[in-house]
Amino acid sequence: MKRIYIVSVILLMSISILSCNDGFMTRAPLDEVSDENFWRTAQDMELYTNTFYQTYIRGHGYSWAAGRVQPYGVNEGLAYRDVLSDNAAPESYLGITNNEYDSYNSGSSVGWSWDDIRSLNYFLANYKRGNVDPADRNIYLGEVLFFKAWAYYKKVKIFGAVPWLSKPLNVDSPELMGERDPREAVMDSVLNILDQSIEYLPAKGEEKAGRIHKDVALALKSRIGLFEGTYRKYHTDLGLDETKFLQASVEASERLMTEGSYAIYSTGDTQSDYYDLFSTYSYSDNPEIIFWKDYSTESGLGHAFARYWAQNLRHRFGATRSLVETYLASDGKPISVSPVFEGKDSIQQEMTNRDPRLTQTIANFGEYNLTEGAMGANNAPVPNIPGLSGNTCPTGFRVAKWYMNDPAEWDRVYNGIQAAPVFRYAEVLLNYAEAKYELGQITQSDIDRTINAIRDRVDMPHLMMGNVPDDPALDSQYSQYVGYVPDPLLREIRRERRVELAFEGFRWDDLMRWKAGGFLEKPVEGIKFVQEQFPSVVTGSDVFLSEEGFIRPYAETLPNGREFDERQYLFPLPTEQLVLNPNLDQNPGYDSP
Repeated sequence: MKRIYIVSVILLMSISILSCNDGFMTRAPLDEVSDENFWRTAQDMELYTNTFYQTYIRGHGYSWAAGRVQPYGVNEGLAYRDVLSDNAAPESYLGITNNEYDSYNSGSSVGWSWDDIRSLNYFLANYKRGNVDPADRNIYLGEVLFFKAWAYYKKVKIFGAVPWLSKPLNVDSPELMGERDPREAVMDSVLNILDQSIEYLPAKGEEKAGRIHKDVALALKSRIGLFEGTYRKYHTDLGLDETKFLQASVEASERLMTEGSYAIYSTGDTQSDYYDLFSTYSYSDNPEIIFWKDYSTESGLGHAFARYWAQNLRHRFGATRSLVETYLASDGKPISVSPVFEGKDSIQQEMTNRDPRLTQTIANFGEYNLTEGAMGANNAPVPNIPGLSGNTCPTGFRVAKWYMNDPAEWDRVYNGIQAAPVFRYAEVLLNYAEAKYELGQITQSDIDRTINAIRDRVDMPHLMMGNVPDDPALDSQYSQYVGYVPDPLLREIRRERRVELAFEGFRWDDLMRWKAGGFLEKPVEGIKFVQEQFPSVVTGSDVFLSEEGFIRPYAETLPNGREFDERQYLFPLPTEQLVLNPNLDQNPGYDSP
């Protein structure tokens, strides 16, 4: 496991070298790095590539991190992406979740910006100019290929087919007026350069402090392979075979599982280990973390994540009932069939006899231990639901995961130093299990090495292939909102992924690749409202309830619930680009100029 440790002075130098305006694929080469005095040493290459760490490995962001990630419209930071999924509900619903997203004029406002790709290609066009030892030079080549693969993976997730650019373009380059390259060709290229990256990057332990190594690229390959493979399988209209990418995910995962020294973090404390994994200042001795972002005072970096995640509650969000009901009962059975599940008459009741990750992810009333006097501590006994003062938790399910129970971290304001895991081993295990299932190769041994190894951290019963529990409630939801019902074993693999990776930014991508966006239409509900717990809150005025008495945060703003349309699996290309280049075609379901 390695941390990101980049001296702030070098970061500032690299940013000044490469800073550029958003949206201009045609920006000419920057004079500062185009003269003959650059590219002569390995230090030049290191200086150039430093900025890509800040661009692509955001962690909890920097300083206030008040910007929004486009086109998703959520705050920067890996924990916030779930706000646009069915895992969480912000006070004001996001248009992206309700089919209200249309073409925008500005390319940067929807992610159609190519400056970073151009900077990566500029390196590829120039890195051989100096008389640098190939062994040293190739390390930075491996880094750039890694970041280019990651950059294109993100663009394909947003737009599907995109132009594949292999060189920095000038204002008169004919490629500027080209068509989008087919998704198949682009993703084949992504896989190809990622394999080259794995070849060139140093082995774990041989890299410079804070820089990526082979295992990081293998983890990205595991992720990309699963995404593209399952996207192709469930989006049958693409007509693309999924096998190569699923196999790539399996192969990359297997290398990390057999060649690496990773393990699920556990001290034996089933009631706190999962929570503790996300509330720490350092991962230097954590066997689960493949790569992490360090914000220690020595790094010169800082963020306001701790202050805003729990105190100011950016997006003013709460977890959804949909997520809470996904967690199994303590006997390993879904709550719809478990005899030990006590019911839903209060949050205290429904959190009893559950997977321990539930109460380490969602704060139970009065039981989550917040330091007395810390900002936000008054939200621990009961959350600030509508009708109470303070920053609102609209569902009543307040998120405990990532909460840093240290007043000193709150007092650091925008110089917070809570560490951010970028790639962790649990995701690799989940990728492996799902890819093996989708290939028709899953065995009980595979389940034991992955799903059950993860469950052991919280002492949950093992998943057994010959005894997969029924879940008629979740199957019914698949049928109603998604249009298909997965095999019970696959359903449980997906459940494990949702529970283990909640609020780490995976859920939206999972829904998109499974062609399960219809889950966004499931009514958004919160806690069972108990008047005695909120004596001053008025129903029908402050809060609105479902027939079962659950809080409905969008009862007035979306009385008919959210709407999901097939077009939402991709985003629209910006209108200005379609006008400038008539050879670009708009994605289905969106207006063209």
